[in-house]
Amino acid sequence: MKQKNILFTDMDGTILFSDNGKTYFKESDLDAIKEFQQRGNLIVINSGRALPWIVAPLEGYLLPDYMIAGTGSIIADSHQQILHEEPVSFTAIKKIINEYASDIPLTVHTKDNVFSCNQKKQYSLPTTPISSIDLLKTEKLYGMSFHFKDNKSAKAFADWLEKSDHQEVRAFVNIQDVDMACRDCSKGNAMNILCQKLGFMHEQIYAIGDAENDIDMLRATKHGYTFHHSPATVKQYAEGCVKSVSELIDKILKRTN
Repeated sequence: MKQKNILFTDMDGTILFSDNGKTYFKESDLDAIKEFQQRGNLIVINSGRALPWIVAPLEGYLLPDYMIAGTGSIIADSHQQILHEEPVSFTAIKKIINEYASDIPLTVHTKDNVFSCNQKKQYSLPTTPISSIDLLKTEKLYGMSFHFKDNKSAKAFADWLEKSDHQEVRAFVNIQDVDMACRDCSKGNAMNILCQKLGFMHEQIYAIGDAENDIDMLRATKHGYTFHHSPATVKQYAEGCVKSVSELIDKILKRTN
């Protein structure tokens, strides 16, 4: 019997791309992913995005076997049923906003909704604007993202958070955004949890991502891949570099055929 494999893939900049404000998938990647699944292998989207912002762009293009959302705060199956969750307290979120970022655009997400505050633009994804974070006091929150004007500002905030006493949450820089989740959450930890649940061994586990917030994911398997254009800080944790997800899938199928 042929060995089954599981591939964890980041979303933005890995399988979902943007050009002039429009997002798109590469047909070659979609075809490769579908073939991968048809051969009995599993595809997992592993993203810093909220779950609704993973589901919406995929509709009609791709049905992953599992989804990891909010940088590991939610693990869900293809029907969006939660298998594992790590919520973050409203008190922790509120305290950070009050101390550092009361006027910075941000999004906060629950399982089914993404709420936005201080936004000066409209999102193409399903979003509910709110006037105050206090309106979410009774909701189960899985994280939030601050949307800065540039990478330097994002890193400055992440550095501040790491040195502060806000130990309940952890920050992940994603270009000019900073995604925050429960302290124990990461893409890598979520990978390990799901693989243990499904019974996958190390040799069967692959991952691919393009940015620094994917490092935990690449470190969680010896078969971690990134792209030739990725930062050196990411490449140092990868087994190899590829041009596309379709190229990696071709490598996996040839290796395990």
